[in-house]
Amino acid sequence: MRSAGGLFEIVTDPGALHAAMRRAARGKRDRPGVRRFVNSADVGLPRLRAELLAGDYRPLPYSQFQVLDPKPRTISCADFRDRVVHHAVCGALAPVIDRRLVADNFACRTGKGSHRALHRAMSFARRHTYFLKTDVRRYYDSVDHGVLLAKLARLVRERRLLALLETIVLHPVPGQAPGKGLPIGNLTSQWFANLYLDEVDHWLKEERRVRGYIRYMDDLALWADSKAFLCALAGDLDARLRDRLRLELKREGTFVAPVTEGMPFLGFRVYPRLLRHRASRLRRRRRLLRAREAAWARGEISSDELAASARAMDGARRFLGFGAPLVRR
Repeated sequence: MRSAGGLFEIVTDPGALHAAMRRAARGKRDRPGVRRFVNSADVGLPRLRAELLAGDYRPLPYSQFQVLDPKPRTISCADFRDRVVHHAVCGALAPVIDRRLVADNFACRTGKGSHRALHRAMSFARRHTYFLKTDVRRYYDSVDHGVLLAKLARLVRERRLLALLETIVLHPVPGQAPGKGLPIGNLTSQWFANLYLDEVDHWLKEERRVRGYIRYMDDLALWADSKAFLCALAGDLDARLRDRLRLELKREGTFVAPVTEGMPFLGFRVYPRLLRHRASRLRRRRRLLRAREAAWARGEISSDELAASARAMDGARRFLGFGAPLVRR
């Protein structure tokens, strides 16, 4: 892995910081903290840049809230000022990480995404007889800081940028074990999590010669014509995750089956020539759409916001080109 240089200058460039602020503020300018920072950017951005250049930057504590749908999760919210730094860092570092990733890693990448991952999954299901579906137990909470920082050090050679990355990684998240975890909600967490499992992608593709393979963050899907091969590979994969990355597979979510049974993946069930919404996902989306319609009826959201929500929730059907509309009239 070749290391990259010149990135810290990109992160701290005044124009890059201003662009990072605009990206971080997109769709959130009505929030008081965002509005305050943006309105005083002529003072706040030079001060933030001076702290970064001097090595004095320290993030503020996270605020947290709970989401229960589709499963209970704790979202950690960085202060807007810190989110500007995250966007600036990712603006410089993400292209370096992206060049390292295998083509069939579909999460958080331009030109990829869940819908294209589903298309690719169908193509693999048509070519093979069996699939192995698995994911990592409590992935974001289990990422080891020492292992992650070692990976970043092999990718980046600038000490000032490495110090900044260490500040972001080691910033304590309430409720997480010391030395472990990435906060769900940070843009940096998405790219760090993508990088963390990248060595597994290369091992499976290049050493184990798995031709049918997709990763979407910590969801791993593999296809082959031998059931015994996939069963043995699941054991080897679990051992590699434990030994090298200090992770473990979710045992109850790891199984091998014929492709004709349909593989649960990204809220769908994937067959060789068919995609089906999982019933729980469809019920959840219809419930959410009814809630948005009620909010529109109360005057809490505009017609444009309601239409945008409907388009987003119906995006899979429109992208994939088949299936029934989310709501039938």
